[in-house]
Amino acid sequence: MKTVLATQENGSHSLAPSASQIMADREGSLPVWVRAPKRGHEFYSGCTRPKLYEWAGKNFIRSVSIREPGKIKGVRLFHLASILAFIERCESKAKAELNSE
Repeated sequence: MKTVLATQENGSHSLAPSASQIMADREGSLPVWVRAPKRGHEFYSGCTRPKLYEWAGKNFIRSVSIREPGKIKGVRLFHLASILAFIERCESKAKAELNSE
């Protein structure tokens, strides 16, 4: 996503992207980043919280922790496209193993 300096009505500038820029980064109607569910399965991928953290720890999927300076708590986000791509890679690998037998 390109960061564009937007001029507001009062003449000040903002680094926040416009809504159209954010929408351009989306994959259709899917969000770019998702949060791990407190319990149950993540809505778009069907993955559980522990599995998302495990895959992120092994660098199978993209993840980012956002925390303000000096704060203890933050939020961890998972890149949905990387989750779905990882699932597809696993599916392709499983199909290849079945075909080789």
